Amino acid sequence: MSSLTKLLSILEFFSLGNTVLTAEQIISKLGCSRPQGYRYIRELYSAGFLTRFLGAYSLGPRIIELDFIIRLGDPLLRSSEPLIRELRDRVACDIILAKMFGDHLVAIHHERCNNTNFVGYGRGRPMPLFRGSGYKLILAYLPSARQKRLFHQYPDAVKASNLGQTWEELRADLRKIRQAGYALSFGELDALNVGISAPIFDEPNIPPIALTLIVPRTRYETSNQELLAQIVTSVTSNISHHLQQQRAISPR
Repeated sequence: MSSLTKLLSILEFFSLGNTVLTAEQIISKLGCSRPQGYRYIRELYSAGFLTRFLGAYSLGPRIIELDFIIRLGDPLLRSSEPLIRELRDRVACDIILAKMFGDHLVAIHHERCNNTNFVGYGRGRPMPLFRGSGYKLILAYLPSARQKRLFHQYPDAVKASNLGQTWEELRADLRKIRQAGYALSFGELDALNVGISAPIFDEPNIPPIALTLIVPRTRYETSNQELLAQIVTSVTSNISHHLQQQRAISPR
């Protein structure tokens, strides 16, 4: 592991269960010498990625500043937000954009509507493995070798999911999702909600972005369910087309 990789790995030690860490805890997780560990911590602190708190460390203000820049300047968000807002206004439901990060799916944008039930997995909160329409959708578009690795690496997550419990069954379920062009989930992330996810294709050879329409289950059961899926897939197709047009005219 390079020195830069070790330094950046410190940021991965922080989570909802570990929001504050001592220098000793960080160095122990790094598995390096104390002088080297303190040097890494000082560099991140000087750059604003860490801040001091009661003799320990938490994530710093530079990360908040970068999040602000992403919210205003992310090309994907700037391209897709007008169509997402139109979709929100048309169906009066929350919408989530989510990207694969490592093996996890993380919401990168949450378009809120006041008429929907509580949505627990908004921007920045990683979603459970193999659960939710967004994760299932992106999983369906991954190469078979990566699907199989995830299946074998996370047996407990597979067991807790509504997908096939053997590799053959899982592969068949994912093939059906890909053929349909969208994925559904019923109460897998929030008990009272249904998720309808369709893919946005941005860069070639990388997993798509999942756009998820979140509908209260009581409303979904009385709606034209096929029409809702068609609306979502139409919007993601338009966003994908717009992104491809932008890539074609952007300077290399």
